[in-house]
Amino acid sequence: MLRKIEEELIRINQVEKEIETTIKNAPKGSLRCSTSRGYFQYYRGREYLNKDKKQVIKQLAQKEYCLSIKSKIAKVKQTIELLIKVYKDEELEQVYRKLSPVRKAVTSPLFKPIEEIIEEFEAIQYNGKEFAEQDITEYYTSKGERVRSKSEKIIADELYRCGIPYKYEMPTELYNWNKKVTIYPDFTVLNRRTGRRWIVEHFGMMDNPTYYENAMFKLDTYEKNGILLGDGLIILHETSNISLNTNVMKKYIEQYLL
Repeated sequence: MLRKIEEELIRINQVEKEIETTIKNAPKGSLRCSTSRGYFQYYRGREYLNKDKKQVIKQLAQKEYCLSIKSKIAKVKQTIELLIKVYKDEELEQVYRKLSPVRKAVTSPLFKPIEEIIEEFEAIQYNGKEFAEQDITEYYTSKGERVRSKSEKIIADELYRCGIPYKYEMPTELYNWNKKVTIYPDFTVLNRRTGRRWIVEHFGMMDNPTYYENAMFKLDTYEKNGILLGDGLIILHETSNISLNTNVMKKYIEQYLL
């Protein structure tokens, strides 16, 4: 939410610059509009502007539109800046943080501080997928976890480097056509600011037909449970000829998890 609000403020600041340029470069005078026999007519003061003055008409109209926007944009910016401050100061979360330990023990926070969300997530215990006996590959992450491929190690280490809490192959129960199924996402992660859970899947052998079918079943199951691309789900991919794009991976992490 905070990122979206900040992006909106950036957009408004850019529009504000466009407004100033438009007003500065526009012709002098104001535009008067009327209709006659179903046709639009335009005047600058008493001067009639015929179709040869179409560009002047547009510039005057745009200038007056920009002047109207300019009178409101300051108020909108002030409201957005206040909202950003509220989010950054975590005013709602601070109410719970400031409670005494004895009160916290009997209070359920409506706005849980991010540090408590992370602590609870980190404390989750689970049994992940077993490695096949014939699997002799040994890839270990910076956290000392064994993963199934070099690419998964790269992803895990980048998440760890960015301070993003994650669980590797933590079982998740979902539904597919009203049938309960257990899915093992490659990574279940937390957005470091909001505490929202995301799933990061690495589909690593998309040119293998059997692997592809299993990957599509996973994706189909996620979608049926409201876990959608860019909205709770990040998918990274590769084939035997196309390697994991680490630049794209970092952009996904920056966009959705930081």
